[in-house]
Amino acid sequence: MKRIATERFGLILISAALLVIITIAWLLITNRYQNQEQAIKQQGRNIAQVLSTLPLEQLSIKNGRSAILDLIQNKLQQSDFAYATIVDKQGKPMAMAISSSGTIAIPKIQLTDSANLWPSEHHLNLQTDNKEIIEFRAPLLANGKLIGHYRIGFFKPDIKVDLQELPFIAQLALPVFLLVPLTYFLIRRELQALRQANVEINKTLHKQHLETVNEANDFQDFIKNFKHFVEVVDHRFQQLQHDNVKTQASTLAISYQRKRMEAALQSLPDAVLIMDETGLTTFANFKLTALIGQPLESVIHKKPQQWCNNQDVINLLARYHSNISRLQRSETVEYIPENNLGKTIVVGAYPIFAPKDVETICGTLVIFHDKTQEVLANNARDEFIAHVAHELKSPLNVIRMYAELLSDEQGIPDDQRFNAVNVINDEVDRLAGLISNLLNITKIEAGNITLNLHRVKFVEFLKDTFYSVARSGKHQDIDFQLQLPRTLSNIQVDKELLRIAINNLLTNAVKYNRPNGKVILSAEELDEVIIIKVSDTGLGISPVDQPRIFDKFYRSSDEQITRKNGHGLGLSLAKEIIELHQGKISLQSSPGEGSEFTISLKKNSTILKQAVA
Repeated sequence: MKRIATERFGLILISAALLVIITIAWLLITNRYQNQEQAIKQQGRNIAQVLSTLPLEQLSIKNGRSAILDLIQNKLQQSDFAYATIVDKQGKPMAMAISSSGTIAIPKIQLTDSANLWPSEHHLNLQTDNKEIIEFRAPLLANGKLIGHYRIGFFKPDIKVDLQELPFIAQLALPVFLLVPLTYFLIRRELQALRQANVEINKTLHKQHLETVNEANDFQDFIKNFKHFVEVVDHRFQQLQHDNVKTQASTLAISYQRKRMEAALQSLPDAVLIMDETGLTTFANFKLTALIGQPLESVIHKKPQQWCNNQDVINLLARYHSNISRLQRSETVEYIPENNLGKTIVVGAYPIFAPKDVETICGTLVIFHDKTQEVLANNARDEFIAHVAHELKSPLNVIRMYAELLSDEQGIPDDQRFNAVNVINDEVDRLAGLISNLLNITKIEAGNITLNLHRVKFVEFLKDTFYSVARSGKHQDIDFQLQLPRTLSNIQVDKELLRIAINNLLTNAVKYNRPNGKVILSAEELDEVIIIKVSDTGLGISPVDQPRIFDKFYRSSDEQITRKNGHGLGLSLAKEIIELHQGKISLQSSPGEGSEFTISLKKNSTILKQAVA
């Protein structure tokens, strides 16, 4: 059986080699035929093209002969040339030259009167022996008129075997035949490897007490045996997979629970770290990196002293893993990290108990809480209360002093009594303004205030606000100037709030001005905004104070400023109101030359465009 299969394979190789040789020979013959035909066509087109450019006088047609045609005949007598003739418009020969191979009856054709300068190609058959002719035609012109045609014919080459090519074909066939025994030898060697693989398969199956396979005589037998081997192995794997299903299910459940727990710990707002019983870190969320300034790689599987620089934190965490009895309560430590002195961190350690034994501690949960904002909020609250208490205490002391003066003194002159009453009224107004500003700022910062927007005639609104301040400041010899255009676009604003903001700027301009100084309110309208400017010729603001001029309760330490009554809330409130209207406020000032506050308010069309965008 093995011998028959080997002989059959040898015959197949020999047959394939013969088929390859025949194919190569046929391709050579057809390629030679195509090249010969292409050369004839190229030669015919060139001759027809040249003839079409010759004048009639150069043809030398005499007695049915032409020197040009004779020259073509002599030049092409060793090729497939058949004939060359010049005919008139009716197709009658004027001159001709025929191949020396014999007499040829030139085919009769129907010519056209078209004076096409390009040569044309035609395929005809001879009537005598039915040979196929490739004919090329070109027009014969005289003074631009068609008087005849050139016809040049070539025999179409036949597909045939040239005996001179047989040695070349034999040289090509020899390597192909030589490849047959080489291929046979290589395949036999590969089959030997397959048989050896088949033996190894049987050994493996025998060890597993399974059914062995037959001997492989060729590649097809080996594929069958290998398929059987794969089926057996697959069956065994299925058995192992079935036995391992419970283990995989348990592993997946544990992995899923672990991922859920880690996802929950990652989403916590604080940094979280988990230590095992030996004090090694087994988990840390990403927020820990920002707090301690250490990458997670330097924390995971490390003890606290390897990643923490604060001894109090190290001592706290050590108490949860170095003692045999271990603490079962939580403790906290507060510290400021060395890499970020502006932060305050609270570290809390909490024991982790075993799920089924609440007496057993299996780890420690450590939470790092950033307390910085709480500390800053407490400091800001204390500072705010101190400012308010100071601002309230000063006018109350003045009111108390003058009230005692009015109640204790008898026979006080009228001018002193009037002065005392005015002082009391001024201080009461000061207290009322302070409380009003505090309430407004508190509402804005808490987000409890809503703009009551109405379309306002802006020129009238600015005039009304300006004149109300100008009337109260006339006794200070201040020159009030109002510089407004005749018209301004009506815009939607909260009239009362915006009046407070502009009023605060104007009253400050009056308060910190010089005797006989100027207070100017001006406005102009641009394409998208309305610009409002409040300028004065007063004390001015130093470059040191300008960055903080809009902070709450901030007042300059300049003696000329501190002598004036004020609580440092007017400009802060003005800025908050302007920004509520989506506007901007800026300052330009020079000490001793005055100040100019600029308000930029968007017109309603601009706000609408932004909302649509």
